[in-house]
Amino acid sequence: MKKLLSRRSTIKIIASALAIIPINASANKNLVSYYWKSSALGIPVDMKIITKNRSHLEELLFLINSEIKRFDKIFYLQDAHSKINLLNRNKVLIKPDIELLNAINLTENLFLLSKGSFDITVQTLWNSFSSDKKVDTNGIGFHNISSSSKKITLLNKNTQITLNSIAQGILTDRIHEILLNSGIKNHLINFGEGKASGFSNNNNRWRLYEKNNYIDVTNKGFAVSEPKSTILPNNKSHLFNAKIYDSALFIPNKTTVIAENATIADGLSTTYAVSDPKTQKKLIKEFPKVQFIIS
Repeated sequence: MKKLLSRRSTIKIIASALAIIPINASANKNLVSYYWKSSALGIPVDMKIITKNRSHLEELLFLINSEIKRFDKIFYLQDAHSKINLLNRNKVLIKPDIELLNAINLTENLFLLSKGSFDITVQTLWNSFSSDKKVDTNGIGFHNISSSSKKITLLNKNTQITLNSIAQGILTDRIHEILLNSGIKNHLINFGEGKASGFSNNNNRWRLYEKNNYIDVTNKGFAVSEPKSTILPNNKSHLFNAKIYDSALFIPNKTTVIAENATIADGLSTTYAVSDPKTQKKLIKEFPKVQFIIS
């Protein structure tokens, strides 16, 4: 069996270190840049944070680490006791976390926009393709999900969901919110998806290098979807089209999306990647303020 590689492993626009380490002073001598590295939802994550108060930052990192652990307990499919796994196993989850409920509601909108190509019930395909087992399509389809603030129910015994297409973006925006509300407006978050805020060193704007160009991502979220970022044992892409019960047919080599926040960028990058050309054009038209960079 081939090794499975972490999805979306290619966003790298900042360096990282094993702890928060002062890198250099900015134009304002009271501000210092720090690098921080950890893991979340099964992938390496890092941040660049510019602040004048290290002790305040260290206190914030305790909160950030706690929030990462909380998100792992909600969304991480490799944790047998996570809320999403409890739902997949028991088919019902009482009093779901608001993040889980919001994620399902948002992905339903993406499902409708893609006319069913994007669908979070494709976890069954992942399970089959990643273990060389026969594909069981029974249970695939958003109509098999019923959700409310009281409970989430999977209506088919074979239905299983994945929120890997959006969970990293949601977590990224949550960490951005924590930093911003704590007075740290200058930071760059790379949690598989990214969020750039304020300014970098010496009052420079944050820029993403893409297709031989530097693109301004200051105060924006960004995400990348690539078919080769995860290699399945059957050599199929992990980017599934639920309408054909298989890997999508028109996946670009790389789909980069820059949007208002990381959640939207995350969801749209996957939705675009798994859709047919007509739907891809529709998505660009539906979101004129969102930047799609296709290669």
